[in-house]
Amino acid sequence: MIMAEQIYETVLVGMNEYPRWVKWKDRIYKIEKVGLHHTYRQGKTLYHVFSVASKNLFMRLVFNTESLGWKLEEVENGI
Repeated sequence: MIMAEQIYETVLVGMNEYPRWVKWKDRIYKIEKVGLHHTYRQGKTLYHVFSVASKNLFMRLVFNTESLGWKLEEVENGI
């Protein structure tokens, strides 16, 4: 079953150079693959967008350089 949903939920992300794991809904997902990374500006704020995959989820993570917070913007199940 493939499920894609756009959500704007705060998540915890462990990273060095790129995201390594994501804690979402009390579960930790190890990032197996980092795909596209791009940036954009909204006013003064710079955002980093990462497309990542765990064992069975695709996620789009957005990092706000102003607040230093992460948002899970999209998740897709069943990759």
